[in-house]
Formats: sequence, structure tokens, C-alpha cells
Amino acid sequence: MGSVASSMATFRRCIKSFGDKSDVYNYYGELLLDQQKFQEAVEKFETAVEMERKAVGEGGGMNVLPLINKALALFQWKQDFAGAEALCQKALIIDPECDIAVATMAQLLLQQGKVTDALQYFERAAELSRTEGEIVNALSYAEATRTQLEVQEKYPQLASRLQGMGQGMAQR
Repeated sequence: MGSVASSMATFRRCIKSFGDKSDVYNYYGELLLDQQKFQEAVEKFETAVEMERKAVGEGGGMNVLPLINKALALFQWKQDFAGAEALCQKALIIDPECDIAVATMAQLLLQQGKVTDALQYFERAAELSRTEGEIVNALSYAEATRTQLEVQEKYPQLASRLQGMGQGMAQR
């Protein structure tokens, strides 16, 4: 693998050569997000979203990946669950069959404790899966989420203690 600096330089050159392509900004944003350069990443995702909107008009049909990436960036950067969830919801309105949007929404809902809603999205993710690995992953999350719901129903005190432990670990 090449160095991050080399990759960053390559993307800067790509912007000069292909500055009219939203994918360049989206993937550059992903690289920036990996480097935890959240503000810059969000800016690149916003540029990609704007370019997509202009390219397809308000009729829809746009590539929703920059919306999902922006959602992930907002979540990682500011723990902005509401903003991230709204962006995923927007992506799903534009492209209800987007497996990445469905899986991301499931994870966001689960992390917010919206377990029943998360389960529906995990099950939908399994339906949209294209490979055996994706199916196994989605079904594993769905089953774990089902188990979590069962524990909450049968053992509410235990579930409450486990949730408290999980929040304590997340704050470390």
C-alpha cells in the first residue's frame, strides 16, 4: 500500500483533472475521514452531493453514497445521531434499494437503542445482500438484535444493567 501523503496528492491532482466528477470528491472525503479530518471530509461529501444533485436535477436518481458518507462523518465527528439518521433517511428516499444506506441506518438505530427499528433494517439488509458474506453479516446482526430484544423483554433489569455497562465502556 502507498502512503497517505501520496494518496492525498493523487486526489488533489484528480480534482484538478476531473474536478467536475462527484466521485473524486466523495472518495477524497473517504480518505480524509479515514485520517479523522472530519471538517474537510464533510466539505468534500457536501461538494459531491451538490454535484450529484445538479447532474440529475431534483428528479432523483443520484448516487447516494456521498450522503451516507456524510452521515458517517457527522456521527464519528460529533456523535450527531439525528443528523446522520436524517441523511440516511434521505438516501433511502432517493434509493430505497441502497444496501449501504440500509446497513448504515441499522447500525445508527442500534447504537441509539432503537433496537426494534434496527432489526427491521438488518432484515432488509439481508434481503438486499448480494454475496454470502453480506448475508451472513446481516443475518448475524439481525439475530443478535433479536436476542437483545428478547433479553429486554424477559429480563428488563439485566438489560438495563447491560446497557449501563455498555455506555460506560463507550465513554472510555
